Amino acid sequence: MAVSTVVSTFELLVKPLVQPSADILGAGRTIIQGYFLTISNLNSSTPVRLRVNFTAQSPNLNSQPLLAFFDVAGFNNQINPISQTPTTQTYVISIGPRDTGLFLLQPDVTKKEVVEKANTELRGFVTLSLANLFGSNSFDLLLTPQQRGTFLPNNFPENKADFDQLAYALPTATGGSQVKLTQFQFPTFPIRQIPSEILELDPGLAEIIRENPDRLTLNPPNLGNGVIAETTDSLQQVLSTMVERIDELETQMTRS
Repeated sequence: MAVSTVVSTFELLVKPLVQPSADILGAGRTIIQGYFLTISNLNSSTPVRLRVNFTAQSPNLNSQPLLAFFDVAGFNNQINPISQTPTTQTYVISIGPRDTGLFLLQPDVTKKEVVEKANTELRGFVTLSLANLFGSNSFDLLLTPQQRGTFLPNNFPENKADFDQLAYALPTATGGSQVKLTQFQFPTFPIRQIPSEILELDPGLAEIIRENPDRLTLNPPNLGNGVIAETTDSLQQVLSTMVERIDELETQMTRS
């Protein structure tokens, strides 16, 4: 049990099916492929907030424009990353108890040049972690990663008469679909001594903690700046406030 798990690989494409120089039969249509991750929250009474992190090195995630969506109730709501580096993007999503959501990351095909150039090819891996790190809850999740693609007809957009699609499941890193994520419980602090596992969840969260140690350390009873005592009756309040401060810092970083 841990607060994070590796899910699968991913591949995003806007590419000719056959290289134009080798397409002597004229059969090389363009494929647009995205990554789909279905997530079920199996808990009967507790909602879960998750961080979905994508890592791609060569080429990196900033090399092409991307779009992300999250759907629970039948509406594809576009979402933006809460943190990103040249090689990573992190998104936060929420799923109610006994509910299921669908996360989608794809090339931004609303930009005409992305389809016309047909030169997007990004590969990497996906990790999933709890957005609320501290507490006493465990979350049973069911994960189903997929690649789904659409074949555009030749001479698109002039020719819009022939579309084909494909979908195939991806193997998970654990070899199964069900995972359990468990929050951390800390009897002692300060925040500067957080275990390395938390700092390695994703680069965005690690950077927030490293750059803002004074704003993330707490001291009861007024929960001001400083180091908290090793024993305290308000530990859960401290943890909850710490999570709120991390969320506030992420929001500030997103807006800046």
